[in-house]
Amino acid sequence: MIKIEQNNDEKAKKFVFEGIKKNNRKKCQWLREEEREYDYNFLVYDGDTLVGGAIGYVLFNWYFLDLLWLEKTYRGQDIGTNLIKRIEEHALKENLTGVRMETWNFQAKGFYEKLGYKVYATIEDCPPGTINYFFMKRLK
Repeated sequence: MIKIEQNNDEKAKKFVFEGIKKNNRKKCQWLREEEREYDYNFLVYDGDTLVGGAIGYVLFNWYFLDLLWLEKTYRGQDIGTNLIKRIEEHALKENLTGVRMETWNFQAKGFYEKLGYKVYATIEDCPPGTINYFFMKRLK
């Protein structure tokens, strides 16, 4: 008899995780080796003072920009643009496919569009009342 239950058992979670991992490795060249993730963070300083930066990682040959933030007084001075350009230069040097990130409608949609990033997906009401935009820019 088949049953479905809500359960937070770690052993059961590991069973499902290992099952999908094994299946995916059979079907995708990139997943045949152990999945590797590398942190690549780019920090912005004014002298010795940290004023912002970009936090991200490389996975599946893409740079995933997780967070980008600058102190308010440093915005509008092309620092963010130069930060993105530095990430792209790094991605090209590492022969990565491109850069991906997400942003909400109250954040930096226009900023990323101005830099040539394209929306490839949106989710409305996540969280409620917002739009979540997923951006990418293929570099090679």
